[in-house]
Amino acid sequence: MLELIILPPLLAGALAFVFHRQPRQVEAIAFLGACLAAFFAILSVGAFLSTEVAFRDFYGLLYMDAVSGLFTAITAVVACFIFLYSVGYIRHEVKEGVVEKDQIGLYYGLLSFFLAAMLAATLAAHPVVMWAAIEATTLASVFLISFYQTSSSIEAAWKFFIINSVGILLALAGILFLMFALIPAGATSGGDWDALMAFHDAPNLLFLKIAFAFILVGFGTKVGLVPLHVWLPDAHSQAPTPISAILSGLLLNIAFFGIVRSYQVVAPYDSMVSFASGLLIGFGVLSLAIGALRIYFQHNIKRMLAYSSVENMGIVTLAFGLGGPLGVAAALFHMASHSLAKPLAFFASGITAFAFNTKEMPYIRGAAQVIPLVAIPFVFIAAGLAGSPPFGTFLSELGVLAVSLSKGEMLIAAALIIFTTIAFASLLYRVSAMCFGTAPSDRHAFSPSLTMMVSFAALLILTIIMGIMPPSQFVHLLELAVHAIAG
Repeated sequence: MLELIILPPLLAGALAFVFHRQPRQVEAIAFLGACLAAFFAILSVGAFLSTEVAFRDFYGLLYMDAVSGLFTAITAVVACFIFLYSVGYIRHEVKEGVVEKDQIGLYYGLLSFFLAAMLAATLAAHPVVMWAAIEATTLASVFLISFYQTSSSIEAAWKFFIINSVGILLALAGILFLMFALIPAGATSGGDWDALMAFHDAPNLLFLKIAFAFILVGFGTKVGLVPLHVWLPDAHSQAPTPISAILSGLLLNIAFFGIVRSYQVVAPYDSMVSFASGLLIGFGVLSLAIGALRIYFQHNIKRMLAYSSVENMGIVTLAFGLGGPLGVAAALFHMASHSLAKPLAFFASGITAFAFNTKEMPYIRGAAQVIPLVAIPFVFIAAGLAGSPPFGTFLSELGVLAVSLSKGEMLIAAALIIFTTIAFASLLYRVSAMCFGTAPSDRHAFSPSLTMMVSFAALLILTIIMGIMPPSQFVHLLELAVHAIAG
């Protein structure tokens, strides 16, 4: 069944290029491909939960355990909302003359291939296959970032491509060091995840440390960890809004998945745990601090949300570095909550930009009068991104604070409180300034398309449910993933 998760978006991408002159059919095919991927992902996760035994598929190339099941389910489900939102968004861009009708097939073809590559990464049974799939996401997304073909978008795409290509090469070097450190000469194992995660009597600890450092820096580039984050604000601000949503809400997770898998490999060795935790905490605190401090100073609404992603992935990395069942649970739950809330914020920002014909926040005022059904929830979404209830980020940030205090890490706890407060105040101030006040006299009520509003409303409901009462199946899957990582 696992190949059926990847196949629908892969076929949809190919068909999008074939039927590129028939935009309505292309939209339907792409959305259907995303929905089928989510359907088979949920079925596969359900099959895993019924036995709680990891399994392989497709000639042993695909692999599902609790960790891959969690990342796969989040990716496939959230992608459905982004594909649906894309329908109304791209139609509006065509209507305004920003996008040519002939480009619709290209957009959905690349977007479908992008989704297929992300799902292949989370389901890969071998680290090199995972690396190749993550590299494929770079090739698909670079053309989506430059989709508008302006000088700024092309510059952002080149920056994204060059920086992430260097990062992904470092990650490959780390994977090769990892395999060299654990697999003895003459071994018959192909170096898949099962073989690497099995305990080895005499690993080369020096090479293990080099491997994890390379992997963290390599994949951390795509996660957006400071100081490797410089591509992220430009890419988010220049790409179409649905692409910004998928970059921030899903792609960052896929890169983090590579770090999580590598941590699982080194975790059985005591000296490696302290080494890996130190690196993760360092990158996490730095990303949290810089991301939070930069939010307030942004004028472009999408750049502001991009720095919010840096801050949130810093929290995820920090929690993971603190370790233990509570730290890992807080990291994974925060990642899941961010994957729901951040596309929501981009959905709202895209509708707001359409209503005011600008992404520059100083020129947006009184949005609650122009788009009340979007602007008012946008204020609560902004607060939720920074850890306010009823969003799941509130529970996960409490978890990070609890684990830092329980470990006696008072400086980390203080940093968490200070910088999350700064992020909360900055986001709430910026978004409130856009939504309230008096709208410009030339702005009248704006009606977003049905598909944009349906995707926005449905994802908002799901996000609130996940923050208040997560489904028991998700909680169980999260528990299994935490046990697989933290023991």
